[in-house]
Amino acid sequence: FIRLIQINVLDSTDIQYECSLHGQTADLFTTIADRKLNVLSFPEYNHTLSSGNIIDSWDTQIVKNGSPQAFAYGSGYVYAMIDRGYSGLRNITQWEAAWFTPCLYAKTIVDKIFTNAGYSYTNDSFFNSDRFKRLIIPPPNGLTGNSALLTQRLFRGSRATTSQSLDLGTTLIFNNDSTGGNFDNGGNYNPTTGQYTAPIGGAYNFTIEFGMQFNLTGYAPVIPADVFGLFGLYVNGVLKSTATINIDVAVQPSTEYIYLTSPSVASGDLIDIRLVQIYDQSNATNLTNALFSLTMGIGSFMENDQNAFNFAYNETVEFSIFLNSEVKQSEMLMSFVKMFNLYIEPDKDQPKVLRCVPRDEFYNGANVDWTKKLDYSQPVQIIPMGELDANPYVFSYKEGADTSNKEYQENYQSTYGSRTYKVDNDFVKTEKKIDIVFSPTQIKNYDNGQTNFVLSYVEAQKDGDLRILYYGGIQNNVSWRFYAPFYGVGNFPYVVQRKLPLTIHYDNIANPTFDILFGMPKELGVGAGYKYGNSNLVTNYYYRFISEITNKNSKIVRAYFRITPSDWFNLRFNNLYFFEGQYWRLNKVTDYNPIDDGVFECEFLLAQFIPPATITNKKIGAGTGQGQETEDYGDIYPGGSNPIRPGIRGVNVGGSTGSGGGVFVGDTITQSSDGANNSGLGLRKTNFAMGAEGSVAMVCNDFTVSKPDTLYIGNFEMYPNYLSGGSVQTITANYTATKDDHMFLVNTTAGAVTISLPNPTGLSGKTFIVKKITSGYQVTVDTIGTAKIDGADTHSQNPIYSAHTFTTDGTNYFIISKL
Repeated sequence: FIRLIQINVLDSTDIQYECSLHGQTADLFTTIADRKLNVLSFPEYNHTLSSGNIIDSWDTQIVKNGSPQAFAYGSGYVYAMIDRGYSGLRNITQWEAAWFTPCLYAKTIVDKIFTNAGYSYTNDSFFNSDRFKRLIIPPPNGLTGNSALLTQRLFRGSRATTSQSLDLGTTLIFNNDSTGGNFDNGGNYNPTTGQYTAPIGGAYNFTIEFGMQFNLTGYAPVIPADVFGLFGLYVNGVLKSTATINIDVAVQPSTEYIYLTSPSVASGDLIDIRLVQIYDQSNATNLTNALFSLTMGIGSFMENDQNAFNFAYNETVEFSIFLNSEVKQSEMLMSFVKMFNLYIEPDKDQPKVLRCVPRDEFYNGANVDWTKKLDYSQPVQIIPMGELDANPYVFSYKEGADTSNKEYQENYQSTYGSRTYKVDNDFVKTEKKIDIVFSPTQIKNYDNGQTNFVLSYVEAQKDGDLRILYYGGIQNNVSWRFYAPFYGVGNFPYVVQRKLPLTIHYDNIANPTFDILFGMPKELGVGAGYKYGNSNLVTNYYYRFISEITNKNSKIVRAYFRITPSDWFNLRFNNLYFFEGQYWRLNKVTDYNPIDDGVFECEFLLAQFIPPATITNKKIGAGTGQGQETEDYGDIYPGGSNPIRPGIRGVNVGGSTGSGGGVFVGDTITQSSDGANNSGLGLRKTNFAMGAEGSVAMVCNDFTVSKPDTLYIGNFEMYPNYLSGGSVQTITANYTATKDDHMFLVNTTAGAVTISLPNPTGLSGKTFIVKKITSGYQVTVDTIGTAKIDGADTHSQNPIYSAHTFTTDGTNYFIISKL
């Protein structure tokens, strides 16, 4: 395709036409330039939500066009386990069908983008690789369905004409759902019985503006404002959720708002709202019907909406509007190009068939000898580090809108999994950003008495961010309960599962081999002790490119070559061209004219052999010589789960979600996911391990705090009693000391006294003082076990007011002073 840019009329016989030529590759992005993701439809994958279909999607089969299709990575959909706030509702090892997130494979989406634009890609393209086939994309705003379907579920009803008297257990009835601003689009609310019939499975929210008149009969609360009303949401007559309002007896009539949410309900379930209890909080008294009267006034109303999950068990999961996002298709496709450093070229004979491969795979063409084509009579330019046009290179995901990403961005001034590569060159100062449309998704290890229960987590059922995850396949040796529906109360059938779909940002918990982040995050939610590696996007797809253009031998050559029409026809940018005793990569040819027999300027980059980056897995956490260790291009191994983040001047007061509270001063301080109430001063590379709650560390370096309620100073465990002197005991008879004692004031008036020091094992550094405060008789110091005192079995002490100090090395006792 040729585009006319400008016409320059130099004179009547000399007219120049400035044009640009566009190949089919450029035309693909032109074709999809303004197409948004929300126009892509995937109804062929509609299916019924069931536990069987969810589990089958992991490794057995999916539904396509209403029929089973064998499981294959990259084809169709898979259900991910993403914690969208569920861990705050109940035990995270208890899942119901509506909690799972249906995800489309990225390849399925890319294939539809290409097909709709009239394009395809070659079999050896990266989109057909096993690595790309593992990428999955969740719906950015949940599966919302079409607006017409949602509208049919809404209603608003009010209390009209008469007020309603409410006893305990009475259903609130809003007897007008048709006039005065009231409506019932789907005919789902019964204004006579007060029951709402769920037209389709899901979770429903109800808001009530409750105008009331409340009076007491024969009962007087001590504090009128401490009377409360409890209202309940019932499904098929069973209480499922409650809400409380304040009833100030002294301020009547009054208006309060009641907010109630149903659990997942099935199509046809009956929902109603009832008065459950009236109680006096200050007197801890539940009122009976005889002690109060409560009426709901005219004008009170109830309305509903529905949350992100508009599908429930045995309902249809609708894929027609899956990518309900304003992001453009070209932006998503270009994000894949940036993530994997893809080079795209059209097929020689089929211009709408594109070859899309990573840069290192692109340069796999033939070796072409151009030694005899170089014109030595023309000038030659040699430019050191000629392709280095930026410093630093900044690789980054889009900032996330969920709580965990906002906290990470605030604490580290960068996005989760970003990476900055700084070139050792003081003359290039232009920053180059390589960013993508996807927001990163953090992970969390849920310690429920088992190993490797690791999930992605987003603190919202829908957040609007476009995300990408890696499906690592089935992870075994976990245990959790799978409920089909879970209604919140009662005993419901479940199946114990021993496997789960690993859908996080890397491929394997036990031994990671690939991560879709650009770099290692500063914190990783699996916790200290797990393996993590530097096999990420930059290391795998940019390392050799950056190394080649920043190497001290890197250079660009511009010279003149004789190019024939045959050369031009066979010219490929992925070939290596040999001249001057070296191989070169062709960057561009300037002013080639196929009808002129001459030489033309060509630009080449010196081809150098750069070995692949070294991939290394290490255990996460301080105490292993890590934390300050800089890896390739500024990539640093994370310090573990929820590290104590440096605040003002390196101080963190309090803590963050999942890491408990405390005061910390220092750097590279790590607290495990269950850490609580630990503190430290003057610390470097110090890790508070799981289970070490309520401990304090001071001036420790490259150290792990492993015990709860323990004091550590200078990497050594301390007994607080030792530092404070411990207890002072007045002794008048034989006594066996404990580690919590410190000084003994021995009164021998009644006779000789023996003090037996404890077994010194584990008490290294412990000190005892024995002071004789009376004359007459003798004090004998003995030991428990075989420990010696200055080499003897016992030690005698006679003078009044004598004081002897005994210190142990953990095996024996030694007298270090006598007064």
